[in-house]
Amino acid sequence: MNPAEVFLAYAADFEKSFADDDWTRLERHFTAETTYRVESSRFGCELAGPAAIGAGMKKSLDGFDRVFDSREIAVTEAPRIEDDVLRVGWTVTYTKGDLPPFALRGISTARIADDRILELVDAFDEAMGEEMDRWQDETGFRFDPSYT
Repeated sequence: MNPAEVFLAYAADFEKSFADDDWTRLERHFTAETTYRVESSRFGCELAGPAAIGAGMKKSLDGFDRVFDSREIAVTEAPRIEDDVLRVGWTVTYTKGDLPPFALRGISTARIADDRILELVDAFDEAMGEEMDRWQDETGFRFDPSYT
């Protein structure tokens, strides 16, 4: 498979795991040495290995995505592939009752080999952290997107 096919298969399984909390489903997309890095001044971290990655993703989703009523994912930057690396920009828009929507913007980068993800990075710029803080202050609604 090419890097786009590998990443799309992972993304589809991620959404299934989000729905049913079976994070072992993602293990087939990683190697024992896979790392997942979140680049953010507010909730950045690095996780190593499928079990830690799954546990960290679950923690973040429980403290963030799942406290909202809905989330809608949109690709904002067409996937770019260079050698074994795929990069894609996205926005997830969250809603909660009658509060204004909150839009989280990021860029995912995946390094692929032998149809598995060796390194996964989700990057958020400093402005995103400031917008997150401002939205929480203005609405009074709190969430915790941390992975650890």
